[in-house]
This record gives sequence, structure tokens and C-alpha cells, in this order.
Amino acid sequence: MSRAAAGRVAAVTGPLSLTLPPALAEHLLVALPGLADDVLAAIAREVPAYARPFEGAFGAGVRRGVQLALSRFLALAGHPAADDDGELAARGRELYAELGRGEARVGRSLDALLAAYRTGARVAWARLAELGLAVGLTAHELVELAGAVFAYIDELSAASAEGFTAEQAALAGDRERRRRTLAALLLSDAPTWQVEEAASVAGWLPPPSLTAVLVPPTTGRELAARWDERALVASDDEALGELLLLPDVEGPGRLDRLLRLLGGRPSVIGLPRAWNEVRQSAALVRRTAAAGAPSAPELVADHLADLVVAAEPLALAELAVRRLAPFGELTPKGRERLLETLRSWLAHQGDRSSVAAELGIHPQTVRYRVGQLRELLGEDLQDPARRFELALVLHQKGAAARPAAPGQPGPASQAERRPA
Repeated sequence: MSRAAAGRVAAVTGPLSLTLPPALAEHLLVALPGLADDVLAAIAREVPAYARPFEGAFGAGVRRGVQLALSRFLALAGHPAADDDGELAARGRELYAELGRGEARVGRSLDALLAAYRTGARVAWARLAELGLAVGLTAHELVELAGAVFAYIDELSAASAEGFTAEQAALAGDRERRRRTLAALLLSDAPTWQVEEAASVAGWLPPPSLTAVLVPPTTGRELAARWDERALVASDDEALGELLLLPDVEGPGRLDRLLRLLGGRPSVIGLPRAWNEVRQSAALVRRTAAAGAPSAPELVADHLADLVVAAEPLALAELAVRRLAPFGELTPKGRERLLETLRSWLAHQGDRSSVAAELGIHPQTVRYRVGQLRELLGEDLQDPARRFELALVLHQKGAAARPAAPGQPGPASQAERRPA
């Protein structure tokens, strides 16, 4: 600057590195209260997010931030009314970081706060330029002053951005923990009031229904985020995968969308249930997955008979022993041929043509084999209860051919160990 060094007081290091004449500080000290009001009024007028009056803790923080920013320019001129500039910088950075954290907490973006800073800088610069001209600052000095104003805006914007980012990360972690707690309660026998309280704490609005969906490990969070903001990641099992609780799967076109989202991943889609009964959906999903590891998306609805049959393996094994005992004296090949014919005959309610078409044999061959079955089974072949039991046993033998999940026996494994 062109003025004598004695007429200046050096500023501290940092973005505000110019020096100002003490005369400017005197003018600024007088103008400071009104300038703070002008800055706040301009922000309320030009930034829609802050159109409301600045009230409460937030309003007090914004007002203090404006006053602190202007006080730093007093410090540039070494005015005794200003605190030590280093202390001002430290206090200011924390204040602006807290403003950024506050924006994250109320769910606003950082854009509004940064726009407020720019508006405040413009209003403050206009007033500082006016005061600078009044005390005789040269054009070069005014340019340096403008640079200091906008460098300071960059400084406090960076502080607010850091606070905003840190708070977002903290909120995301808290939100994830609260939602995991909620999901665990939904899958437990916790009373409804406790689940509702956890939902309120997590900021989660219960949907009409939830569906449990088992997906491969490490994919759950991404799939839940793409499905719906109310989707929950409930658990992570190394053997079975991640269990998701997805809202409104049963709506029009929603199942097709879920299948597209899964993209062929091995998964199990449960039955929709009321949100507070989703543990029923989860239980059937886990049982389906344990009975046979899926290689693509599968619906629990398509495996209900398998689940019923496998519900009590010891009883089913004993039933197989009793009902298939008459086949024990046949050769393995002859036994399998007759059992295949019996399964088809029961499925087609005795229609020989349909059985022949399914098995690829002549109807007369079907007639001959059914004759053999009548000899082996006698009246059991006509008894509705016995026919139902035979159908269950033969269905179980077919289900046993499905691959089992790692470490899990197939649903019919116990029966297969017993002699037929």
C-alpha cells in the first residue's frame, strides 16, 4: 500500500492478510450494528430458505456469525474493540462449522447457507467500499479489501462445509444403527408399542406391508436404497445372505420391478405381511433358503408345499417307510419306474392318457403298471387319505433332488436314509 507503515497495523496470517488504516476501523465500529442488520435483511430477502425471521438458536447463530465476520475487519485495523484476531479465527471457524452442522440436522442442503454467505459478502463489501472511499483508500487498496472480503467468505464456507459433511456422516451412522435396531425388533416378539417407539426414533413411517427378501451378502444395502427409502436391512448371515424388509412389494407391477432389480441374483422373496407381522415372512424365507439354495430369484409362494412337507422330517420319514414298504422287494429300476407312474397317476387323477403323455409311454403300458400298483398297494390306492399320504411322500422324494444350502440337509434326507 502507499500509506506509511506507521499508519497501518499488520493483520494475522491467513486469508485476511492485508492491513487497514485505523480510521477505517473507527467508521466500521460505528457502522457495525446497522451493517449486521442490513446483511441479515438481505439474506432473508434473497435466499428463500431463510425468508422466515431469524429466531431461536439458529437465528442467534447466524447473527453472531455476521457480527464475528465484521469484527475480524476491525482486527485488521488493530482496533482495541476487536479481540485478538487469532482467537477470532478459531471461534469463527467453530461457529461456521456449527452452522453447517445445523443445516445437515434440519435436512437442508448446504447450498442455502453458501448463498447466504455470498449475499452477506456482497452487502458487506458495498458498505466497506463506501467507508473506504470516505477515509481515502486508493483504488488498489479497495481491490485488496475486496479480495480480503471474498477470501474470508471462502474460509468460512469451507468451515461450514466441513461441519455439514461431518454431521451428515454422523447422522447417517445414527440412522443406520436406529434402523438396524428397528429391524431387529420387527423380527422379534417385541410388543407393538416398543416397535412403534423404535420406528419413531428412527424416523421411519410404517408402510401398509413389508416383505422379507433374502439376497446375497454385501448386496443388501444397495438393493434397499434402490427400492424405497423405507426399506430396512435386517440381518447379515454368512451362510444365507442379507435379509431385507421391503415395503409394498405386492402393489401393481412391484414384484416385476423387484425381479428386475435383483437381476437374476440368487434370492428368496417372501410373502407380504402387515408391517408388524413381517417376522412371519422372514421365517418362511429362511426356511425356504435352508431347504435348497436358490440359483436365481425364487418366491416362497412357489415352495409352500415343500415347506409343509418338510415341517416335520421325522414324521415324513416314517410316513415314507410305511407307505412305500410294499415296493421294498422290487429291483431299484422296477421300483423307480412304478413310483414315477404312481406319482403321475395321482397327479392326473387316474387319467391314463395324461400319464402316458407325461411319461412318454403307451396308454397300455400305463394300464399294465397301474395293475401292478393295485397288486402292491391294494385298497390304499382307493383310500383318499392314503392317496394323499402317498402324494406327500412322492412330492418329498422329488424335492429331495433340489440342491441343499451349504451345511443344510435336504428336506427329504432323513427319509432317504431309511429303507424304501
